[in-house]
Amino acid sequence: MFCGSVIALGGPKPESPKGPEKQVESTKPAAFAEKVFLIDDFESGSLKSPRDWWIFDVKADIVPTDALKNGESLDVGMKSLSLTGPASNFYVGGIGSYLAKEGQDLSKYNSVQIDVYGMGPDSGSLKIELYDDDNGNWQIEQDKTKNYVPFYDDKWTNEIKVDWSGWRRVIVPLSDFVDENPAIGDDIWNPHQISNSGGLLQVQLICIANKSKGKIGFDIDNVALIIE
Repeated sequence: MFCGSVIALGGPKPESPKGPEKQVESTKPAAFAEKVFLIDDFESGSLKSPRDWWIFDVKADIVPTDALKNGESLDVGMKSLSLTGPASNFYVGGIGSYLAKEGQDLSKYNSVQIDVYGMGPDSGSLKIELYDDDNGNWQIEQDKTKNYVPFYDDKWTNEIKVDWSGWRRVIVPLSDFVDENPAIGDDIWNPHQISNSGGLLQVQLICIANKSKGKIGFDIDNVALIIE
């Protein structure tokens, strides 16, 4: 069951009206693609195509993986996304992307997968935010005066403490996500596109430092929804 949680962190996003959204093309076999919805592997070298990311406050750069040799042996490709920056009251910034498109069923996936390259115990934390559409308009309206919390829709979160060195594949079951804004929306995980709802609309990845005036530094790759 999903349940309530703690203070929200977030950032601005562009308006995302109902309509088609490009999905990142997968080079994996069809059977693999059925089990994995690839959000981004950053191999395009762009944060605008084929996946359009908005970036706020954090320094986000697509970099070669040549020098990232430690940790688990993973299929990380030739590029990853480097996230770095100083903190203000623990918060550093983040990135986000709109996921929904008409006729796309994301309800079959039960976990989030991210490959993370840690830089040691002081790397920081990565907070995953998933937003579902409760008022049926395919948008997330946010209160800019209160850390961009949603006015009408649910926000589900899980925080990963990156305290290792090298690559590690992190898989978080959706059942481990918590409802960060109880009493807003319907407090039910709704990834389905039914009754005019866009279902799971967007994802944000928020970077948080270990210290109030600390900093973060890690790389991510192969961000995906999966069937585990």
